[in-house]
Amino acid sequence: PPDMDYKIVYDTTPAVEASIEGIVHTLIEAIILVTLVVFIFLQNLRATIIPLLTVPVSLIGTFIFFPMLGFSVNTLSMFGLVLAIGIVVDDAIVVVEAVMHHIEQGKNPREATIQAMKEVSAPVIGIALILSAVFVPVAFLGGLTGQMYKQFALTIAISVLLSAFSALSLAPALSAMLLKAHHGPARGPLGKFFGWFNRVFDRSTTAYVAGARLLVRRSILTILIVAAVAVGAGLFGGALPAGFIPEEDQGIFGVNVTLPPAASLERTGKVLSQVEQILAKTEGVDSFSTIGGYGVVTSTYQPNFGTIFVRMKPWDERHSDALHVKGIMANLQRQVANIPEAIIFPFNIPTISGFGASAGFNFLLQDRSGALSVQQDTLVKRLTSWIANFVRSRFTMDGVRDTGCTLKAMRRECVRTLVPFKGMHRFIPALVKGAGYRLVEIP
Repeated sequence: PPDMDYKIVYDTTPAVEASIEGIVHTLIEAIILVTLVVFIFLQNLRATIIPLLTVPVSLIGTFIFFPMLGFSVNTLSMFGLVLAIGIVVDDAIVVVEAVMHHIEQGKNPREATIQAMKEVSAPVIGIALILSAVFVPVAFLGGLTGQMYKQFALTIAISVLLSAFSALSLAPALSAMLLKAHHGPARGPLGKFFGWFNRVFDRSTTAYVAGARLLVRRSILTILIVAAVAVGAGLFGGALPAGFIPEEDQGIFGVNVTLPPAASLERTGKVLSQVEQILAKTEGVDSFSTIGGYGVVTSTYQPNFGTIFVRMKPWDERHSDALHVKGIMANLQRQVANIPEAIIFPFNIPTISGFGASAGFNFLLQDRSGALSVQQDTLVKRLTSWIANFVRSRFTMDGVRDTGCTLKAMRRECVRTLVPFKGMHRFIPALVKGAGYRLVEIP
């Protein structure tokens, strides 16, 4: 209807789009930097064009293998391409420099290319194989870490191999057609710049070689420098966000509301209305959506639970720390603490679905001895003997039971109930630390 409007609150795609946009900008910046570096060092426009033509061939060709490997264009694969830009250009540079060397020795471009390829083909192949040997083993890592780094590592490895193939095929052909002999040093402002750069680079090289000789002779000084670097790396590493997947500002967060057991949905709705009034006045909040009778943290459908998903304003409108997701949640936490009817706290949405405070965890209990199957009824009775508002059970005809409970006030009761059963002691620490759990029992 014309007098009605709507907003999509829970949408994680804007964060992904913003990440991809940032990576595309980084990709363009990396290409520009590589172009400048290659041109300054080679000091020849024709020689600069050849490596730059091989970069898109390697990067775009990498996408061909994505469907074969089940990859997608995401932040991990795009970051891999950004890193690969500086790597894939090296092979072509090796070929071009070798061809330029033989041209300066008096050979024509075709003869110089043939002679250069005889000399550098083996090093180019060796470079590609060594770099692949660094990244490919990462793809065989197991668990969640391996899955996360698989796309990143294989993206780089594929682009490196394509770069070697391009350096052995496309780069020689372009060198034979485009490169020409120099007719003296460059003139004008560009020639002056190249002369100044060459002098500075020669002095830097001389100083570096002298420093390397000094460190070789002074082993104690070398050890002290390595120790200082290790300490600095440890200090800087400690300042980085900790955790398997650090929290990020994804433009959305949630608010969990928990009332006392047996509280009615109407009572929960009144508390949710108070939280909505606070959110409407909170700076940086764009919109929100309320769900009464559902607790997203524990995945519980009960009238004394409530959940609010909050959409914040775009990132370009939130620059200060107070308008960051952590600042907004801290401000909101101080305000909702004045509502005594319920326990209310905001929580950040996990960066990857399934890894966060609201994700919980699953475990399977397998009875290999056959003893637990005799105690199934006893186990279920003891589980369901908790207060009805804290326990919910579902039974299926095939013998699989799915039992979930919130453990905020019943952690000790849960531990005392599950300890007597064989094999459950391994899960007790996780149960005590968690805010909720899901038990799947397979006889």
